[in-house]
Amino acid sequence: MNLAWEVVLQAEKDGCSRDELCYVEAKSPSPYMEVSLIDLNLEAPEENRIEINPLYRFEDVFGRLFDRNVEGMEQTREIFFDVCLHYMTQLDLREGLSKEDYYCSLLAADFKRGNYDIRAKERFELFDRMQQKELLRSLLQLFRTGNYLEEFRKVVTRLYPRAIIYENNETVQELLVYLGVKETDAERGKAAFLIDAFLPLKETVYVYYEHHFGIIDVDETMKMDEMMIF
Repeated sequence: MNLAWEVVLQAEKDGCSRDELCYVEAKSPSPYMEVSLIDLNLEAPEENRIEINPLYRFEDVFGRLFDRNVEGMEQTREIFFDVCLHYMTQLDLREGLSKEDYYCSLLAADFKRGNYDIRAKERFELFDRMQQKELLRSLLQLFRTGNYLEEFRKVVTRLYPRAIIYENNETVQELLVYLGVKETDAERGKAAFLIDAFLPLKETVYVYYEHHFGIIDVDETMKMDEMMIF
């Protein structure tokens, strides 16, 4: 990990908000790295306090602003340094913003404001940040293609690596969904969001969580205390 914006992405992946990060000028900066880590084998800083070498990329901007030879107003300089780095990393992250990312941000804002109803808002917030991004991209793809079964299958298997989806050949518009996770209130809420967002009302869905339903002649599904009855 070398650049400040990489710290932001890793922090959000670990469930930490970018607003919780505090940038400070590195006491012993490396001329070859922007983020100063004591242990170069670490994937990310262990604390929210991030030491930065401001001259690695921004010498023309910060060279005179944060001259070590200037004394006084240390506390103000520290606050200003943190503000500047937050602003620069925001610019870095926005450079790669695509039209799809922009549409996703609008869709996310609608969910978070409760524009689709309060239950959708509450269930959307059950997913972590990375899962929300996956959901939003899948919804945009659904808007483009209209193929709800395919997009439902894709998003479920991405969010739940052990998931298996069956289409009942004997009953029209009936799905059996095995997620392979422990059943909790949160997981029930997530499943309800996926069903409501991706499938039409006429589709009947049976969701199985930790235990798979039994299938005759498939030994892996016919274990006592480890199967559900359909």
